[in-house]
Amino acid sequence: MERTETKDRAKMSRRKKLLFLSMNDPDLESNGSTVRAGAFVKYLAQRYDVSLVHMGGAGHEVAPEIENRFRDHENRVGLRERRRVDFTQLGYFVFSPALYRAAAALLAKERFDYLFADYGLSAVYGHRLARRFRIPLIYNSCNVEYRAYRDLARYDLRRAALLPYVYYAEKRACRHAQLVISISENDRRVYERWISREKIRVIPQGFDPESCHPHYEPPPNDPPVVLFVGNYRADPNREAAIDVVQNILPEVVRERPDVVFQFVGDASEFELRGPNVDFRGFVDDLTPHWRRANLVISPVPVAHGMATKIIMGLAYGKPLLTTPEGIGAIPQRYRQLHVVPRSEFSRTILELLATAPAVDDTDFATLCEDFGWPRLLERVCESIEELCASRAGRI
Repeated sequence: MERTETKDRAKMSRRKKLLFLSMNDPDLESNGSTVRAGAFVKYLAQRYDVSLVHMGGAGHEVAPEIENRFRDHENRVGLRERRRVDFTQLGYFVFSPALYRAAAALLAKERFDYLFADYGLSAVYGHRLARRFRIPLIYNSCNVEYRAYRDLARYDLRRAALLPYVYYAEKRACRHAQLVISISENDRRVYERWISREKIRVIPQGFDPESCHPHYEPPPNDPPVVLFVGNYRADPNREAAIDVVQNILPEVVRERPDVVFQFVGDASEFELRGPNVDFRGFVDDLTPHWRRANLVISPVPVAHGMATKIIMGLAYGKPLLTTPEGIGAIPQRYRQLHVVPRSEFSRTILELLATAPAVDDTDFATLCEDFGWPRLLERVCESIEELCASRAGRI
């Protein structure tokens, strides 16, 4: 009798196993999807025994020296196992046999409780692997992927060619999944055309309140720094940055000749030059740039999901200026958030540099409640146990 009770207690205390499959490297926080993947891996590993299978890069090939600098940094501590496959464009945008084989090998070797398919065409692998190995599937979305492809088709016709494939893959994965995580209420409503509301949980983009907060010395006002953070490999960010330098900056400089427009983010061959322009490209640590800025701008012409740069800027207490298109699903209730058409950016930048404090902690408690990762990821774990636990082992 004693031996049976011991076995039962051991079974109850066993940490469940979760296989996290990602199209990006969660260590490379170069865009919103990698930031989100990194946070999910970090917090899920505190609750489950997590094995990670992922493609290298961040939707594109990343220089080896950058990958090496970020390999297995502190938020990866706790992973049971990690398998990486090389990035290829065909593999990322269509199908990677290497990624599929790496995940299948782990699932064949031992029993996992959950399969977590993170972002975009992870839907293809998630659906196939969940059916083959009879394991509950969680599909995590950064945006409604087929709609993002539709919007980006105006920059790249290859997106239009792939649109039916992406639509079918995303729809099929959602229908097979026990849990679908959307990033906004707007995205949830789209998924409700395919699946019942009960299967969907809205988990917005988030930030880490311990490292990203407004509790630091305000920056100097001389010179005033206007910061634009973005992945400049992405066409909407490149378009916006060029427009800032050509059309917005000159009008601001006429009244504030000391102003500096700083551009920070993954850039590849893209670069901006000119008076009052400070183009940094990719940096290992964004924190000093967030803190030094007197104003953060996001003049993008289109937004998918939920813009990380806006949430981070607000969390650092910055006055933040964006467009009606760029605000996306972020609620417009925060004191430091300003939304105007891009045609009014020059005038509004001058006003905010003259009047808005460079650090304001008024909204921080609300932001933590709305977007703090600890609270959001606890909701993810609760949803996994609510919707998937009873199905594990008997699908």
